[in-house]
Amino acid sequence: MKRAGILACIFMVFAMGAGGFLFLRSRKDIGTAIRPEGEYEPGEVVLYGQKNEAWKDDKLGTSVYAMGGSGCLTTCISSALSTEHEQTGRGTGGSPGELNELFGEYQVYNESGDIVWARLKEAVPGIEVMVASSVENKEIEELLSKGHYPIVKVKVGGGGAGHWVLVVGSRDGEYLCMDPLSENGELVPLSRHGGVAYRMRCVYWQE
Repeated sequence: MKRAGILACIFMVFAMGAGGFLFLRSRKDIGTAIRPEGEYEPGEVVLYGQKNEAWKDDKLGTSVYAMGGSGCLTTCISSALSTEHEQTGRGTGGSPGELNELFGEYQVYNESGDIVWARLKEAVPGIEVMVASSVENKEIEELLSKGHYPIVKVKVGGGGAGHWVLVVGSRDGEYLCMDPLSENGELVPLSRHGGVAYRMRCVYWQE
């Protein structure tokens, strides 16, 4: 009986630990449904695709991952900076391939191909980097009103793999996005990916 009691206690501790782990994972995956309250015309957006033949096979730093499969975030940053440059004259433009090469040179990627945000400003002088602690409609609209473009993490199709898109404006009560996976080079509604965002970043030129 004593041994059975010990085994039961061990099982309960394991079950509670596993349950806590699953709870934390589920919390981590909770997104925020976002819809604009105002209208923000996107204007001319520099559209890029991560699967472009010119850079799709380029590796993200020293990682095993390549632009075509994992370069959505770099592509979004490139589009944001290039679009703002075209619209305001601030900073410079540059393709995702050029930006990826620069990120590799300055070790912006870690060994898993993820961006280390603290290294971004060293690689691209003259930018501001915002890493939001949460996704808020008000903050997204405030950035758009200033001519900056939020980058939000979604799930492909609303329930697939994690993916980053660039919010460039809104129309008819929906956010419009530059989607690095878009094959026809058109802006897409955020609802294509469920209208839910899980993370938010913003990279823009200093005024």
